[in-house]
Amino acid sequence: MTEVPKIVIWVLSGLSALAIVVIFLLSIASATRDDFQFFPPPNNSSWQHKVFVWLFRFYLYPLIAVTLIAIEIPSNSFDVIRWIFGGVLLIVGFGLAFRITYQMGWRNAFGERLGLKTKGWFSKSRNPIYVATWLGLIGWAFVVNSVIVTALLFLWALMYLAAPIVEEPWLEQQYGDAYRDYRKQIPRFF
Repeated sequence: MTEVPKIVIWVLSGLSALAIVVIFLLSIASATRDDFQFFPPPNNSSWQHKVFVWLFRFYLYPLIAVTLIAIEIPSNSFDVIRWIFGGVLLIVGFGLAFRITYQMGWRNAFGERLGLKTKGWFSKSRNPIYVATWLGLIGWAFVVNSVIVTALLFLWALMYLAAPIVEEPWLEQQYGDAYRDYRKQIPRFF
C-alpha cells in the first residue's frame, strides 16, 4: 500500500478544523447577539440547520479520512491494550450517545421543541449525550494515537463543552420555569 502524501493529511485536517471553527464562530455570534440565531436552529428546514449539518459533515468526514490514514495495527502488547481500552470507550461512548439521542428524539436533539427531557439519563445530567460522546472521543484518540486526530477530536470535545452556553438560554426561552427548575436540580454535565 502506498503512503498518503502529507499534504493530503494537512488539507483534510485543515478542512475539518476550518469547519468546526466556523461552527464556533457562528455559535458565538448566536450567543452574543439577540438578532442572530444559529444553534439551536429554529427548525429543521431553516438555513441554520442546513448550514450546521453541512459544516459538521465537513468537520466529520475529513476527520474520519485522516483517522483511516493515521490508524496503525497494534504491533506490541502495549498497543493492543491501548486499542482494547480505546475501543471499549469508543463503542460505549458513541453507543450511549446514539441511544440517548434516539430516546430523546433526533429532531429534539436538533432544536425542535418536542418536549423537555428530564427522565432517564437526563435525570443525572442535563447533557448526557455530550458526556457520553466525550467517552467515545477519548476512546477514538486512544485507538488512533495521532496528534492530528487527537487535536481535531479535542475541538469536538470543546464544542460540546461550549454548546450548553448557547443552548441553555434557548431552552429557558422554550420551556420557561420547567427548565429553570430542572437546571437548579440537575448538573450541567455530571
